[in-house]
Amino acid sequence: MRNLLSTTLLAIVLTATLSAQERSSTPSLKYDENQSLTWEEAIRYYQALDEEYEEASLIEMGMTDAGRPLHLFIISGDGLFDPREIHSKGKTIVLINNGIHPGEPEGIDASARFAADILADREGLKKYLRNCTVAIIPVYNVGGALTRSRYWRINQNGPEEKGARRNTRFLDLNRDFVKQDSRDARAFAEIYSYLDPDVFLDTHTTNGSDHQFTVTLIATQPEKMFPEMEHFFREEMLPGLYSRMKEVGKNEMVPYVQYTERGEIKAITGFKEHAYYSTGYSALFNSFGFMTETLVYKPYPERVRGTLQFIKELVRYSALNSKEILRLRAEANRRTLEAKEYVVDWEQDTTRWDMVIFHGYRYEDTVTPISGRKTGFYNHSRPYTDTIRYYNYFKPAVVVEAPEAYIVPFAWEEVIERLRINGAEMHQIKNDTTLTVEAYYIDGYEPARRATQGHYFNSKTEVRKVTREVGYLKGDYIIPLNQRSNKYIVTMLEPRSESGFFAWNFFDSFLEGQDWFSAWGFESHLKELLDHDPALRAAFDKARNEDAQMAADPVVQLQWLYQNTPVSELEKRTRLYPVGRLMKKSN
Repeated sequence: MRNLLSTTLLAIVLTATLSAQERSSTPSLKYDENQSLTWEEAIRYYQALDEEYEEASLIEMGMTDAGRPLHLFIISGDGLFDPREIHSKGKTIVLINNGIHPGEPEGIDASARFAADILADREGLKKYLRNCTVAIIPVYNVGGALTRSRYWRINQNGPEEKGARRNTRFLDLNRDFVKQDSRDARAFAEIYSYLDPDVFLDTHTTNGSDHQFTVTLIATQPEKMFPEMEHFFREEMLPGLYSRMKEVGKNEMVPYVQYTERGEIKAITGFKEHAYYSTGYSALFNSFGFMTETLVYKPYPERVRGTLQFIKELVRYSALNSKEILRLRAEANRRTLEAKEYVVDWEQDTTRWDMVIFHGYRYEDTVTPISGRKTGFYNHSRPYTDTIRYYNYFKPAVVVEAPEAYIVPFAWEEVIERLRINGAEMHQIKNDTTLTVEAYYIDGYEPARRATQGHYFNSKTEVRKVTREVGYLKGDYIIPLNQRSNKYIVTMLEPRSESGFFAWNFFDSFLEGQDWFSAWGFESHLKELLDHDPALRAAFDKARNEDAQMAADPVVQLQWLYQNTPVSELEKRTRLYPVGRLMKKSN
C-alpha cells in the first residue's frame, strides 16, 4: 500500500513538473535561421498561446482587403480583456502593430517571441502585467504578407522570403491611417477606438541610410502634445528608453537617420509626422507613439533581437510609469475637449537642435559595377564616431480656430463613414433649415501631377473665410467639438490640413462649375427677362455703355447677364467648401 501511494505521489509530481515545463516552453521561431513567420504560421502561433494561457486572448477585429480577418492578441495579467475594465483598473495599454510593410517583418517575429516570453515569465517579464496590458496586431498587412518572395526588398539582408510592401489594393498602409481607403485601415481604426491605447509602437525597417546602429527610432513630434506631456516625453520617457537600450541591452539606438545632404552624415533632421502615418494617427488621440526602424543592411536575427529589446523596454517603462502616463493622457484628453485652436500643419524649426552621438561610416566615391554610374558608398571598414546636430523641433505652420461644431452634408457619406469609424459622435438635422455659418472659399490649391495612393493630392491650399447663410437639408450632420476625437475631426475637415479630406480629394467635385449657360437659345430667354425687368435692363445698358470691351464682345455681355440673374446663385457655390463651421449655437 505504501509503495502504491509513493508511486502515485511520484506520478503526480512528475506530471506537474512536465506540465510546468510544457507551459513555460516557447513555440519555436526561425529568425535565427534567417526565416520569418508566414501569416498562417503567425496566426497558428498566437492561437497556440491563446489555448495555453488564461492570460491570452486572440480575437478577430474586422476584415482586410485580402478577405482575411485582422487579428488582435491581448495579454492581460488578470485575465481581463475588455479595455473598459482594463482602463478602470488603472492599467496602461500598449498596442504593438506589425507587418504594415510585410517586407519588413522583424516586428512579426519579435512580437511573437515577446508574447511567448512574457506569458511564460521568462526573465521575470510577467511582473509588468500588473500595471500594463499588451495588445499585439500579429500581421497588419495581411495581403502583403500572403504575397511572399525572396525578391521583395532585394537589397535587404534577410530574411530568405519577405512579403510585399503594398496591400491587396496596392495601397501603402502607412499612408492610409486617416483617409482609410483600405478595409485594413478601417479595421485598424476600430481596434484603436476599442483599445484607446496609452502607448503605441509600429515596427519597420529602413533602407534610407547606412551607419553602425541596428535600431533607429521615430517618436511622435513632442510639440503635438500638451506642455506637461511634452516635457515628460522629451525629458524622461525618451531618455529612459535610449539609456536602457544602450546600457542594459548593449544595443545603442539613434533617432531615425534622415540626413540633410548626401554624403557623410553631418546632421539629421526630425521626421515630419503627417497624420496619415501611424504615429501621426496615434498623436491625434494623445497616445505616446513610436516607430522602430531597424537598418536594412544588418543581419535579420540582429534586427529581430533589436526590435524585441525595444518592445521589452517599452513595456517595462509603460508598466513602471503607468500612473504618470495615465495621468498625463487624462489631462491631455481633458484639454483636447477645451482646445480653442488646433495646428493642422507643421514646419521644421531650423533655429533649434540637440546634439547626438553618431556612429557612422566614411563616405567614399565609387563607380557602379554594371552601368558605370558614378555614385558613393559608406565604407564599413572606416567607422567613426562624431557628435552631430539633430534638428528635432517643429513650429506651427497652419493654426485654425476651433468652431463649436462642423456641419457636413449628408451627401458626403464617405467622409461621414470615416468620422464614425474614428469615434466621432454626431447628430442629424431634423428639418430643412438655414443656418449662419463660417465657411471657406478655396481661392487656390495645387493638385499633384501624378497619383499617390490613388489620389491626386491637393497642397498649398489658400482659403478665404466668409460668414453667410447656408441652406441645409434634413439629415445633414452636425459634429460637435466636445469629444475624444476632436483632433481627428479638425485634422480631417479643415481644408488647409496637410492630411485632411480636402488634401485627399474627397471634396474635389465642389471645385467644378455648377451649371453655366448654353449660347444656344439663351438670348431669347434673356430678352424676355430684360423686357419684364426694367432695373436689370437699365443696369445692363449702363454696364455696356461704360465698358468698351463689354460693348464689343457679345460673349462678355452674355456672361454679365448670366452672373446678374438669380440662376447664377448656383455658381456662388463653386469653390465654396461644403463643410460649414458653426461658431455659436443655433436655436
